[in-house]
Amino acid sequence: MRRTLRSVLLAPGFLPVSVLLLCLCLSLSAHAATALPFRVGPPSRWVKPLPIPPDSHPKAAGDDETSVAWLLTDKQVRVSGPSREQYVHAARKVLSPQGIERVTDIQIRFDPTYQKLTVHGIWRIRDGRREDVFQASEARVIQQETELQNRLYNGTLSVVPFLRDVRVGDTVEVAYSLAGANPVFGGRFSDAVVAGQPFPVVHFAYRLLWPEGRGRTLFIRDFAAPGLSRSESMLDGEREIVLERRDVPSVRSEDHVPGWQPVYPWVQLSEYKDWNDVARWASSLFQVPTRSKALEQEVRRLAKEPTPEARFLAALRFVQDEVRYLGIEMGPNSHQPHPPDEVLQRRFGDCKDKSLLLVALLKGLGIDARPALVNTDLTQLLDGWRPTSTAFDHAIVHATVAGRELWVDPTSTLERGGLDSYEPPPYGRALIVAPGTTALSVIPAPTLKEPSVFVDETYVAKDRDGPATLDVVTTRTGESANSMRRMLASTSLSELSRYYVNYYAKKDAKITVEKPMTVDDDTAKNVLVLHEHYRIEDFWSSDGRRDFSAHTLREYLTEPSYSRRAFPLEVRHPVFARHRITLKSSEPLPGGKEHSAVDDPAFRFEADTRADGKTVVLDYRYRSLADSVPPERIAEYVKAVRTTDDHRGYYVQLGSRPARRASRAPSGEADTLLLGIITTCLVLWFVIAQGGPLELWRKGRAWGRRRAFARKFDADHRGDSAGSAIPITSPQELLSTLGRLRCACGATSEAPRDSLRHETIVLGDRHLTLVQWQCPACARARRAYFEDKGSRAA
Repeated sequence: MRRTLRSVLLAPGFLPVSVLLLCLCLSLSAHAATALPFRVGPPSRWVKPLPIPPDSHPKAAGDDETSVAWLLTDKQVRVSGPSREQYVHAARKVLSPQGIERVTDIQIRFDPTYQKLTVHGIWRIRDGRREDVFQASEARVIQQETELQNRLYNGTLSVVPFLRDVRVGDTVEVAYSLAGANPVFGGRFSDAVVAGQPFPVVHFAYRLLWPEGRGRTLFIRDFAAPGLSRSESMLDGEREIVLERRDVPSVRSEDHVPGWQPVYPWVQLSEYKDWNDVARWASSLFQVPTRSKALEQEVRRLAKEPTPEARFLAALRFVQDEVRYLGIEMGPNSHQPHPPDEVLQRRFGDCKDKSLLLVALLKGLGIDARPALVNTDLTQLLDGWRPTSTAFDHAIVHATVAGRELWVDPTSTLERGGLDSYEPPPYGRALIVAPGTTALSVIPAPTLKEPSVFVDETYVAKDRDGPATLDVVTTRTGESANSMRRMLASTSLSELSRYYVNYYAKKDAKITVEKPMTVDDDTAKNVLVLHEHYRIEDFWSSDGRRDFSAHTLREYLTEPSYSRRAFPLEVRHPVFARHRITLKSSEPLPGGKEHSAVDDPAFRFEADTRADGKTVVLDYRYRSLADSVPPERIAEYVKAVRTTDDHRGYYVQLGSRPARRASRAPSGEADTLLLGIITTCLVLWFVIAQGGPLELWRKGRAWGRRRAFARKFDADHRGDSAGSAIPITSPQELLSTLGRLRCACGATSEAPRDSLRHETIVLGDRHLTLVQWQCPACARARRAYFEDKGSRAA
């Protein structure tokens, strides 16, 4: 199932073509001799082309576009019976040489299974003269699979024109029409109109022609579109609805905005009257057919399990692990699943294929199950939507086993454990596909009673001048165990070990692997444990000092790039992580205990320090309390994160080798002596008030250790490793984040783009980008890992 609503950065139907050069080169010769699957001609008579406004309107402060001026974005739609025709018209002006590439990168997409494309023209306006520069014979048609990385194929075609002689100061105007509607929706109409963009627009317009005699009601809902005008009139028996905004300001982007928070203003149109209307439509698509011989055979095999729970888990794991994820979503199959028999025979399918197959198996086993539609991003935002079939981008399964309600994702692989420990997927809202469904269902969020990630490091330093050993035991449970299991399925243990030892080598250059990494995987309890063993030379510094940090928690306690925000800040939730560090030394260590905690509405952080004889134990815990921070509490959140800096690290200082000599204070005059007596009395009073000299000394040492650690790590260490990779949603966010990463020298200067080196790294299901550069201020070598957190379309 494809994502049905995206925040577009270009005009409707336009996408950059720079990423398609290889596919384009391979397809040039193949398409040269074939007939073009589109026509060239004027728009239909019902269309009212809008004039291009001059770029003379004042813009709000900071809204100036440096390379391109967006003059017009116009979309007109006419609904006629089960079909629809839409007209798209856009104009952009080139302001700088860099803008030429942006304006000329045009791609017109359409689905040939149900749409017919008519290109009206592409015009260049120069010095008041308008000239059609579209040459149909020079345009190329390619099959662009935009979701290929997600193993989804939709058969969409793209018309790529090649424009000649475009210069600074030119305006490029594009107009085309698409006729036809996906038959999977049964003639029902819905649309989403984005009325704001990351750039200013002089004139935005949307026009809809709606048949007056159509039996269904059209519902229109405005989502935060200030200045949007709406007018309605009758035109030749059709209802004409016009939405417009002029001098539209840009919407400033921010990092880590929750998916359920609307960023761009938009308008929703739908003729579905309620969620039951949508559920009945979906029920007609997700029909469970009579079982075939192959399906019956599979049911009999699964029925051999002794209990309903065992049969359910066997069916779920069969669909998850033995039916690979691959989607062929052409035409109606964008939303309609393939028959379970077909999916079972070819052993692949997308989310809706696998969901219907699992439902068919469970029903054959006597287990009540239904498909369910979800949106992987919007979650609770769906509560405010008008009901529509295009609200969902993913399918899962709702089942009842032994009286227990379960939500399972058939596309997730290598999930283990019993039903008691099963965590529902984090989609928030779901529409159960059943004729009687009348409302969205709430998918409960998992509750973590124990840490799902527990890193336990034990350092043994028997000799100040000799090597030390480090044993690391990482225990993962629940979804964290599933995620690591998936990584191990696609990454060798030796490669993972190499990555981990290089992570520690950033601090200890002379670290080596003493024993190979091992894995203990208790699939019954879904507990996965990694064991690492290292040897560290030069463990202590020359003055007998060693720093320790709770590096596992660093990825959860980072400041946002934008602290003065208009939108909430997303926080990973639920998270419960623990990091314990134990140091066993051959020399006595300062004793004492200390407990500290930092409480924020979004998280709770705790640190316990215990030193006894020759052993020091540092125990850190982080638990998320909410999935976001509202804008008005960002300052409070940032302050709390910074406060944890003083508690997330510790240093140990061994005693000096030579004996210390005490010096005798010189005697002074009588007045100096009196002042000294008074000062001594005040000091003694302060010491007693603090609980005695031992307690004051312990507090001072602990505070000094924390402050020294915090000062040492003032540099921005986000992205130091793949484990703390900085999440991004676009290349633009990657570049903007780089410019804000603080170096150890204190500089945050943005490095020249031509000096950046990019490397793609794949760790299991994670796709990372490693960027390396030099600090422009101190020439220090820098590196940072980034992880693309763009939504998965299923």
